[in-house]
Amino acid sequence: MEITRAFEIVTRKVEEVLLQKDYKKQEVVQNEKEITALYTGEVAYSIVYYTEKMRMVLRTCAMDGDEPDNSWKTVATWLFDPDADTAREAENIGDDFAETIRGPKQTAVQKQKKNHKNSDNNSDPLFFANRMVTYFPELRDEIAYEKAHYASFRGITFAEEKIKPRFQDSVNRANEKFLAKMAKNIASLYDTGDLDVKGIITYILLNSLEDDRYEMLAEGFDKDMKKVTDAARKLRGKKVKPEKLKKRKNFIADTLNSM
Repeated sequence: MEITRAFEIVTRKVEEVLLQKDYKKQEVVQNEKEITALYTGEVAYSIVYYTEKMRMVLRTCAMDGDEPDNSWKTVATWLFDPDADTAREAENIGDDFAETIRGPKQTAVQKQKKNHKNSDNNSDPLFFANRMVTYFPELRDEIAYEKAHYASFRGITFAEEKIKPRFQDSVNRANEKFLAKMAKNIASLYDTGDLDVKGIITYILLNSLEDDRYEMLAEGFDKDMKKVTDAARKLRGKKVKPEKLKKRKNFIADTLNSM
């Protein structure tokens, strides 16, 4: 899907809320790396799509007179891949941004959905599983089954049982072009994921690959990502023992006995 069209879908959803609050859309100079929409009113909101990282971001800051003070704070971040995502994903992002802004305090800094914390690291295992549907469409029904039969989404179990076998098979059969795209998406999901997502990617998925396939996939990682995943592979097959708590000394008693 063309990113300009997806961006229009997201901004239309947001404008429906902001225009009711007497916000004004401002003209913004665009560039190749970013697409930006800016709205000013009681505070300032901006929607930015970062083309290289494929991130759709909602930000807010205070106003300094008639201008934003540019101390932007990220409210919510979603990944959007124009080659894989559709209008449906754009609609979901727009709905989320609009719901965030619609908060009772009229400030998106304090109004967050459960899975969208005030940082770039906001995607949880369910979000990650939904992103994997792009590669493995059959996961859609299995995600629905999981949500219908369990009180909460069992992210680790689902990744181990449902995603890992398909991931292994696809990487083992993939050509260099597919591996390069997979590496880019995996790195983006790791970057924006919570601790559970990071663990799923490193310890469950990447550590399930044989060395040669892992190295081929890891060629698409930057040096920081490669450093993390290489460190995780050193723990393959090892049981990490929990840290033993040191016995606490009774300093008060010792002091009294010495008196």
